[in-house]
Amino acid sequence: MPSRSFSTAYLAQAAELAGNPGQLAAYNSQGHCVVLAGPGSGKTKTLVLKLARILAEDVQAPRGAACITYSQECARELTRRLEMLGLREAPNLFIGTVHGFCLRHLLMPYGRLADLPIQFPLSVASQRVSDRLIRQSGDELFGANHPYKAIDLGRHRRSVLNRNSVAWRSEEELAAWAEAYEAALRQGGLIDYDDMVVYGQRLIAEHDWVLPLVQAKFPVLAVDEYQDLGVALHRIVKRLAFDGGVRLFAVGDADQSIYGFTGADGALLMELAEREDIEPVRLQLNYRSGAGIVSASEMALGEDRGYRANDPTRQATIEFVLCPDGLADQAAHAVAQIIPVALDSKPGRTLGDIAILYTDYRAGDIVAKAVAAGGFDYIRVDTAAPYRKVALTSWVEDCAAWCAGGWRIARPQLRGLIDRYLAFHRANLDDAQARREGQELTALLWALRADQQSARDFVASLRNGILDRLLVAESSLADQKEQLDRMTAALAEGGALATLDIASLGGRDGSPDHLNLLTLHSAKGCEYDVVIMVGLDYGSLPWRKLSPEKLRESRRLFYVGLTRARDEVHMLYSGFVEGRYGPMRHGRSPFLDELEARMRAANL
Repeated sequence: MPSRSFSTAYLAQAAELAGNPGQLAAYNSQGHCVVLAGPGSGKTKTLVLKLARILAEDVQAPRGAACITYSQECARELTRRLEMLGLREAPNLFIGTVHGFCLRHLLMPYGRLADLPIQFPLSVASQRVSDRLIRQSGDELFGANHPYKAIDLGRHRRSVLNRNSVAWRSEEELAAWAEAYEAALRQGGLIDYDDMVVYGQRLIAEHDWVLPLVQAKFPVLAVDEYQDLGVALHRIVKRLAFDGGVRLFAVGDADQSIYGFTGADGALLMELAEREDIEPVRLQLNYRSGAGIVSASEMALGEDRGYRANDPTRQATIEFVLCPDGLADQAAHAVAQIIPVALDSKPGRTLGDIAILYTDYRAGDIVAKAVAAGGFDYIRVDTAAPYRKVALTSWVEDCAAWCAGGWRIARPQLRGLIDRYLAFHRANLDDAQARREGQELTALLWALRADQQSARDFVASLRNGILDRLLVAESSLADQKEQLDRMTAALAEGGALATLDIASLGGRDGSPDHLNLLTLHSAKGCEYDVVIMVGLDYGSLPWRKLSPEKLRESRRLFYVGLTRARDEVHMLYSGFVEGRYGPMRHGRSPFLDELEARMRAANL
């Protein structure tokens, strides 16, 4: 039974799991559990309810649970859902990225005691500094315009953890570059984001005394999107769970493993699920998509997973569209033909229910130009976005949402905003200090409430009131300050977001008035009524001459895009891609050829 001091709101939602055997089995699991969750199967709901139950029934404060996920946006969504169940009352709960967990709960409390070869107090390199040191160290080793790529450097550092191994030296140039770059970081007294996880894993692997300390604080570890998190976290998880006595609840889908270029490997999830001391649970009922989309997605994947739609009678539209004049023609067709019809075909549907997905930021530039020419407002999520989503910028957006009217309905909740703000203070605050900081933030947000005001003025007031002072005091937030500076610049006169108001800033991860423009990678975890996929030509998705493993990952990326849709999927192609010397006419994506043939054979 739940503790008397804990919210029991989760019990009402838990009763809804009775009709889904997989979700119920995960909810009732007692030991280590791995949930293999297909698209739209309610895995986030299952995870949130399981965490709520653990904190209410299994763990007594001040002990708690840590929930690690892939990205800041994933952590933000989990936080929102948990707050709706009253989990703001649980300060013994960590929800965040693997980098945040390693920094706050491994390196900061135990790294100095373990005599790790990094400088304390920790200072994190900003993205700008990191990029500069990577470029400089590479140029010094190999000369300007060398052929080696920073993305491969990052993959090597994250995936090969034993620096004395043959695997580390198997890519000799990358190993040398990594060592030179890390030396430059240490010379400046810095670590970067990859260091957080690599040294966190080293701490856990080499120092047995750390295990009972972590287990005492977090007897339960939940991991979301396990397939995306890589070998370092996998080793941390195995060490804590199977040597340290921490109970594990992991959720993921190897079929949605699309970050191999970062070192992620979906096979690690399957390895975990196959252990005898793990209870595996499969979620196969899709609540998101119409039956036709569920069937087509399995055909696209080329695997029979036994997925089925919750409502088998629900209709779905799947369309293959030839736009003969290239990517710009595809984007123009989406704007002029598909979007107006989609808006009219369902009462209440808004731009926020529609997404255009593409392969990279270059394609995003072409799409954004066509959308702007069509007169639609949009939100863009790719590497060309004005700023990157980090904990601090997401918190500012949520403060904007609260001040723009969310305070009336407690979405987001003020207590949650205060707790997240206090967590930015790396130094431990005593109760009196935390209370003063919380009161100051509350007073500032209360004064900034307004249904209509410019986002530029709001962010400036927030920075002048509390944030700039915090950022001066906390050098470990340098990378996050850089993204806040980019947000501020984008909101300035002449900036990309100069006309944004406070309500739109608060809705930048899901505004009903803005069309969603995302890369296929960024779309993971999202869902929309209507998905328009552009650039589905051979040489774009997939690239030509890929290795078998990279071709499988490209297929999974196509599958991820297809499974974002509730009602409609429109797949646009031209039969060629633009090359350095003109069009390369290799035909449309072979994934489209296979899917259309399989759908025809199945009379779908």
